Amino acid sequence: MSKYTFTFKKDDIIVEFVTTDKIVVENQFQIWVDCASDYTCTHPSKPKKVTLPTPPPSPSQPTVSEPIKTEEPQQQHKEEVKQEAEAEKTEVFDKASSLLKTINSIQNPSEEEKTIPEPVGFEAVLEKSIENPTFEPTKVKDQVFLNLIHSKNTTDKFHYLVMTAYYLSEFEKMERFSLKQINAKLMQNLSEVIDHTTLQEAISQNLIELVPDLTGASEVGEYRLTHTGEDFFANKI
Repeated sequence: MSKYTFTFKKDDIIVEFVTTDKIVVENQFQIWVDCASDYTCTHPSKPKKVTLPTPPPSPSQPTVSEPIKTEEPQQQHKEEVKQEAEAEKTEVFDKASSLLKTINSIQNPSEEEKTIPEPVGFEAVLEKSIENPTFEPTKVKDQVFLNLIHSKNTTDKFHYLVMTAYYLSEFEKMERFSLKQINAKLMQNLSEVIDHTTLQEAISQNLIELVPDLTGASEVGEYRLTHTGEDFFANKI
């Protein structure tokens, strides 16, 4: 499934918006096109000064001063502004249409284009990072999470597991989480990953518990931090 990523950057702040919904992307581009069209119509270019040349007086006729008629140049200027606005609007629509065609070609590739590999997503990067811990993806760091980690002054992976579980529960208000979500947060900020052995150790000490899958719809195991785990985080790390 294709993913569309929008990156918005202002100074040192970077926000990424990721979606797999093609309709959301098309609607967003239509909104941008409409806004650009409205801006063009409501902010026309500044009128240009029209200077009419004064014809030289005829040698055989006396010079007669006549008032310059400005109605015709003003009407001509209005037509020029209108034509420029229409041209800019057409250009914006053409660019948006071209971009949407590109998105459609990515979403529904032809048989020849299907051989082109898809861009590597963050999940693939995470899997590669677990196999090769020295690989570090470029991601914006979560400063609140880092402050929480640094407040405990530890580099123990078992402690990292409990602290990350506490962060997801208390700061991101997640009632349950998977090992992949734990590793995504650690890999993004510390280039560390937790294996199942460390997870099982935390479960055996009743710091983390497995959440029963009552619906049978979950594809991965989900866990939550216990009261014992909260006490361990507060008093024993």
